[in-house]
Amino acid sequence: MASIVVHGEKLIARPIGVVQKQFIDMEHHASTRVHADLEVSSVRPTQGGCRFTGRRRVFGMLQEDEIEVLRRTDGSSTLRSLSGSNAGLLITQEFESVGPDRTRVRTTVEMPLNGVLSLLAPLVRIGLQRDVATALEEDRFDLEERGYPGI
Repeated sequence: MASIVVHGEKLIARPIGVVQKQFIDMEHHASTRVHADLEVSSVRPTQGGCRFTGRRRVFGMLQEDEIEVLRRTDGSSTLRSLSGSNAGLLITQEFESVGPDRTRVRTTVEMPLNGVLSLLAPLVRIGLQRDVATALEEDRFDLEERGYPGI
């Protein structure tokens, strides 16, 4: 099966521990609607992370996924779609401190392509690149301007 891989990067003016926490704080994402195009609901704690239901519209069609969030021992985190419209989607988030109050976030999205999506791969790649850039900016805004409380 083919897949698309896209990368994104953003500097955020907050300490690394605060940024790492916000990126996996799905209760916060659900209550404040950090991402305008993603509805986060039914957040359930699990060993080492949580699961939640994510809903969004793409070309007018509702996509719904059950997503598992895990924090790794090195501070990075993963989001994996376990079932739903984007089953198999994997998002990896890595964090690097570049000063006491600055963190570089690197995001990698790996999306499996099935059926007709393989034919639309160039368009899907453009859409994913846009989505990653938008999501990183929304997280930056939440952390820097909305003032996510942190640790």
